[in-house]
Amino acid sequence: MEQNRQLCSQLVGKQEEDTFSILIASDCHLGYKEKDPIRGHDSLVTFEEVFEIAKEHEVDFVLLGGDLFHENKPSRATLHGCIEILRKYCLGDKPCQVEFLSDQSVNFWSSSFPVINYEDPNYNISTPVFTIHGNHDDPSGSKNLSAIDLLSSSGLVNYFGKTSSVDEISISPLLMQKGKSKLAVYGLGSVRDERLHRLFASEKITMLKPKMDTDNWFNIMVVHQNRVKHGEKNYIPEEFLSDFLDLVIWGHEHESLITPEWNPKTNFFVCQPGSTVATSLTEGEAKRKHVAILKVFNKTFKVEEIPLNTVRPFYIDELCLQETGISCDERHEQEIVSYVKKKIESMISKAEAEHSGSTRQPTEPLIRLKVDYSGGYIPFNSLRFGQQFVGRVANPKDIVHFYKKRTRREITDDEEMESIENAELPISILERTVKIENIITELLANDSSYQMKFLSEKAIGDAVRIFVDKEENDIIEELVHHSLKKMQNLLKKNQGSTDLQLDQQVEIYKETVFGNEDMRKAIEGAQIKRRHRGDYDDEKDFSDSDEDIVKPSTSANPENNGRGNRSRDRARGQTRGHRNSRTPSRGRGRGTAITSSGCVFTRKPATATASSTLKSKKSEVINLVDEDDSDDPFEIDRSKRSRKA
Repeated sequence: MEQNRQLCSQLVGKQEEDTFSILIASDCHLGYKEKDPIRGHDSLVTFEEVFEIAKEHEVDFVLLGGDLFHENKPSRATLHGCIEILRKYCLGDKPCQVEFLSDQSVNFWSSSFPVINYEDPNYNISTPVFTIHGNHDDPSGSKNLSAIDLLSSSGLVNYFGKTSSVDEISISPLLMQKGKSKLAVYGLGSVRDERLHRLFASEKITMLKPKMDTDNWFNIMVVHQNRVKHGEKNYIPEEFLSDFLDLVIWGHEHESLITPEWNPKTNFFVCQPGSTVATSLTEGEAKRKHVAILKVFNKTFKVEEIPLNTVRPFYIDELCLQETGISCDERHEQEIVSYVKKKIESMISKAEAEHSGSTRQPTEPLIRLKVDYSGGYIPFNSLRFGQQFVGRVANPKDIVHFYKKRTRREITDDEEMESIENAELPISILERTVKIENIITELLANDSSYQMKFLSEKAIGDAVRIFVDKEENDIIEELVHHSLKKMQNLLKKNQGSTDLQLDQQVEIYKETVFGNEDMRKAIEGAQIKRRHRGDYDDEKDFSDSDEDIVKPSTSANPENNGRGNRSRDRARGQTRGHRNSRTPSRGRGRGTAITSSGCVFTRKPATATASSTLKSKKSEVINLVDEDDSDDPFEIDRSKRSRKA
C-alpha cells in the first residue's frame, strides 16, 4: 500500500500536464421539497458546495449523471438558483486546457447552438459542465425539450446524451485530449428501463469509436438507469454495456458507492456517485453523500472521494415491538409511545454528537424509525406523535413509519411486481415497480366487465398516466375521440364483411395500429383545447418522454450526419485552443488524486468470463462514411449482446 502511495506521488509530478481532472456528481435534484420551510434550500446549498469543490480542485470540467432537477418543469425560483450558481462558478477568464476533437454538430445535434460552450467566442467559461438528463428532468412535449435545454441554450451547460429515436439509438462520444491523454465520453440520457432493455436485447444500440488510435482512448460512459433489479426488464444489467469501456458513471441510484467496482464479466469499473440530497427516507439515502475527483492519465485512472459537508444529517433505524417485551394490549399504548420516544431521542442525540460543526450544515436532522407492529400491536397516531419534535427534526410528520413484515409471496402475470417481497419496501421502489398504466391495462384485460371492444387497453393506460403525472386534463378525452374516429373509418371500409371478420379486423387493428402516433395526436389535441380555453401554459407542455414519440431533428441527426473537415483535421494532430485566441491546450492538470485506499486503477485485460444469461459477441467495426474516405477518424462499434439459447 505504501509503495502504491509513493508511486502515485511520482506520477502526479510527471504527468500533471497530461492528466484530466474531472469532478463527478449525480442526482442533484434541485428544487426537491422547495416549498418546505425547513428543507426547501437543501438541494441548492449542496449544489453550490459541489461547485466550490470543483473550483478548489481546479478541475478541467464537471460531469453530471442526470436528474439535475427534481421536477420535469422546475419552478422559476429553482431555475434562478441553479443559474446563479452556474454563472458564479463556471464563468471566468481561466482558459480550459481540454481540446475538443469530435464533431460538435453531432454531439450537440439537438441544440440550435451546436458548439461547446467554452469555445463559443461569446462566453468566457472557466469550468465547463457536461450533463445528461435523468428520469426527473427528461425532455418531453411536442418539441422534446427539458429544463436542461434552457441551460444549454443559455450557454451554461453542455447537454449531451439525447436520443432522436425510440427504435434505435446511436451514441457518438465526446472526444477530448489533454496533452498525451485522450478521453472518449459516451452519454445516454434516461430511457424507460423496459424500452432500453428491449433495445439492448434486440441489438439496437450502436456506439461509435474513434478510428485513429482506438486502443489509446480512455472510454467513459454516463448512464441514468436502474442498476438494481426491480423486475425482469425494469433495470439494465451491466453485462449489456460494451466491454471496450473502461469506466461507467452510473446515475439514478441514490446510494453513494463512489469507489469504482470492478466487473470481471464486462472488464470495466462502475462508479455510482449517488445523490447529493436525500429524496426518500430509506437506508441507502442515509449513507454519507460524496462527489469524486476523477483523474485520467492515458489508460489509468484514480478516484478521490470527497464527502459533502452541507448535506442534512439523516439517521434511520428499526424497532420490532415484539422484541420490546411490552404487551400488545391497548392498555399499554402509552408505554409503547414512551419506548418509541426514547428511541428517537437517542437518534437525535447521535445526530447532534456527529454534526460536522459547519455553519452551513443543517442542525435539524432527518429521522426515520421503522416500527414493526406485527403480532397484534396497534399503531398509534404518528402525525400527532411527531408534533413534539417540531423544531428539533426536519420531518416531524413522518418520523415514524409503521409496517408489518410479511412472508414472501409470489406475484404472477406482472413482471414489474416480482421484486415486491414485503410491505416495508421504500416508497421510491414501489413507485418505480407498480405503474398506473400497468394496473389499468391489467384491469381492462382481465375483468370481462371492463373489457373494451374498440379502444386499446395500453393506450388508455398511458393516457391515464399522463393525466396523473403531467396534469394533461384533456388527454383521455382526446385519445378516445381520436381512436374512435380511426375505428369508424376502419368499419366504413369493411362494410361488406361479416361480423366475425369485422371482429377479427378490429382486434388486429387494436393490437397493431394503436400506439405512439395516436398518443402524440391526443397530446396535441389536448394542448389545442388548453389554448382555446386560455389556460395554456408552456410549462405544461411536458409529457413523459418514456412514451412520447421523439421527432428527429431536421438540422442535425447524429446517425447520418457527416464529419466536417474541422473534426478530421484535429484528429490528425492539430490542436485547438479557445476561439478567442486563448492559450492552446498544453495541459494544466494537477496530477492524479489518491483514492481512500491509495490505489491506482488500471483496466484489466479482457477475460473469457461471461454472464450466466448473457454473452458478448465481438464488436463489428464499420466505416462511418464512404470506404474511400481514409482520412475520416471515426468508426462505428456496434456491440451485440444476446441471450443464450
